[in-house]
Amino acid sequence: MGRTLAGEDRAGWAGLAAFLTAFLFAIASGLLIAPMVALCAMIAMPIKREAWLFGEPPWALIPAGVFLVWLGLSFLWSPYDDPQQLPKTLLGIPLYVVFVYRMGNLGPVWRRRLESALLFSVVGIGLFLFSETMTDGAVTRSYKTTAEDIGVVDLRSISILVNKSLGHGTVPFLLLAGPAALIAWREGGPVIGGVIMVTAAIAAFSFDTEVNAVGVVLGTIAAMVTYFWPRMTLAVLFGAVAGAFIVVPLILPGIIAALPEGFIASLPSSWAMRLEIWTFTGERIKEAIWFGHGIDAARVISGESQIMVMVDGEFVEHSFELLPQHPHNAALQVWLETGIVGSVLLAFSLVTIGARVAMAPRLTKIQAIGVAWVFTVYVCLIFFSYGVWQEWHQGAVALAATAVLFLGVGRQQND
Repeated sequence: MGRTLAGEDRAGWAGLAAFLTAFLFAIASGLLIAPMVALCAMIAMPIKREAWLFGEPPWALIPAGVFLVWLGLSFLWSPYDDPQQLPKTLLGIPLYVVFVYRMGNLGPVWRRRLESALLFSVVGIGLFLFSETMTDGAVTRSYKTTAEDIGVVDLRSISILVNKSLGHGTVPFLLLAGPAALIAWREGGPVIGGVIMVTAAIAAFSFDTEVNAVGVVLGTIAAMVTYFWPRMTLAVLFGAVAGAFIVVPLILPGIIAALPEGFIASLPSSWAMRLEIWTFTGERIKEAIWFGHGIDAARVISGESQIMVMVDGEFVEHSFELLPQHPHNAALQVWLETGIVGSVLLAFSLVTIGARVAMAPRLTKIQAIGVAWVFTVYVCLIFFSYGVWQEWHQGAVALAATAVLFLGVGRQQND
């Protein structure tokens, strides 16, 4: 098919733009990756009818589509009256899927170009984050204090903003690092792959963002297990996460209540606050257990608590929101805002997609390892920290999923 399939060059240039600009957008905290991927998906959108003729209908994506419809409908009873999240999610996610599909079906010439762009961006992001680790965020700190009106002057507040920006920028790097390192290894560049993974580990344990470290550790374990049992591990991973969307909201508040006070007091303050946030969210779930409170309801539901935190060597009382825009747990957020109906739909979507991936006839071991890495890292990020509807990390997942598709093409097929 090559260039005759609805504009091979047009799609290829769009893919290059997405992967190359990912470098700039990641070091600027990653927020612009999603709109860029969505724009590139629209540019690469197939025009000819034959480009939309599938060998078989994409049955695995239908439950996900039904979930998105239910998510959109939940706005009708949401107390949050700002609809801006609807187009970001209901249009954004389909566009990310189009991007992955379109780039994954490019011919070998454009694939090679996109792989090169991917490696350039990933290595560049890694080296930038490594330099920021070694210099205590010198570049980001300089930018925020000179080019941004950050409204604070004390060093501690500036450091928090710097680490938050760099912690966010690490997310797309971590998602892309696994597939990029595997591509480098496949192409005979194990040193480059090693550099990518080493810098990923360093970045994950930097910038006071514990969830990134958790993602790297669990992602590495999942990748290692997948090496020995590729298809079975993928099926278990997707199935376990699907089950977590149903079970976690039911059992998590009880588990937290049973934890010893001494154990909770020994946790970092951010994790101790998460436990209180999760307990509060569990109580709010009971108020609308079937249909949920509606999309983005977490932005309206509020509460306040206090916790003792260490500041300059002394414990001081710190007040915090019990539901700061989202509960920092995907399972709780989905059930809180879409109810058991939404949780079941999303769980079923994960089961069908996971089964399709694990049973794919042309799935290679190296590709399965890439899937395990991306999926596990992403699940850690949304289960322990970021809001599940936030588009900035969804766009990064689209880039990572595209890189995983590239792993399905052997070296000899690219030549």
